[in-house]
Amino acid sequence: MNEVPSLDAHAHLECSRDARDLLDSGFVLAMTLSLEEATQASRRHDPQIVWGVGCHPRKVRAQKSFNTEQFRNLAERTALVGEIGLDVGAHYSHASIDAQLQTFREALKFVSDVPRIVSIHSYQATKLVIEELRQRPIDVPILHWWTGNVAETREAVTLGCYFSVHPAVARHSKFRTTVPPERILVESDHPLADPPEAIPCRIEWVEHLVAQQLGLNRKDIRRLAWQNLWTIVKKTNTQKLLPEPFLARLMSSRQKNSNI
Repeated sequence: MNEVPSLDAHAHLECSRDARDLLDSGFVLAMTLSLEEATQASRRHDPQIVWGVGCHPRKVRAQKSFNTEQFRNLAERTALVGEIGLDVGAHYSHASIDAQLQTFREALKFVSDVPRIVSIHSYQATKLVIEELRQRPIDVPILHWWTGNVAETREAVTLGCYFSVHPAVARHSKFRTTVPPERILVESDHPLADPPEAIPCRIEWVEHLVAQQLGLNRKDIRRLAWQNLWTIVKKTNTQKLLPEPFLARLMSSRQKNSNI
């Protein structure tokens, strides 16, 4: 039997790429960094890619040009909102925290009313993100590249958060001791300029690292990630917004984790 294909819960892909360039990328939740990029992505129909609607907190121009009505119109047509969030890292240029908070709150307001798969950036802003989620709960927040401490991680679990684990944080023991396996996804955070066909290899490495933490094998982690995404899709009722091949793969994976 062929191995279950890779699933990347957070990657960046050029919207201008030829569809043939993405056929070897595996299945991907593709984030956009601005509404301009999301508008381009909304015109695509890739069988293995779910394109998101995002506004990255580090992108000053994207934050300044954020428009709530445009965001809502785009988000209504896709299953995925991402990447959104907050960033106060001192080593990066980013929009003011007031601008970030305004954008983030508008996005959370939408997905609290119209549930979506949501990927949230929180670099050095974990406490702020938790506070915003506490004030405006959403169905299934996914914390991308989470760097919160153990106490913050426990609170995030209590709030219903999932965790999209990147290679740089996969070795952290909090993902073994604090996060239930049914809340874990894996991601590459694949950069725009890199070839998409590199994604499955990146995902295999993350799966290996997470498997070491959880005492499972890599294939178990892959099946677990698919099952966890299926749970998220059901909770958000976004099945009909997914590309048909993506949904078919999700449904074929939904009952394969009973022995994990």
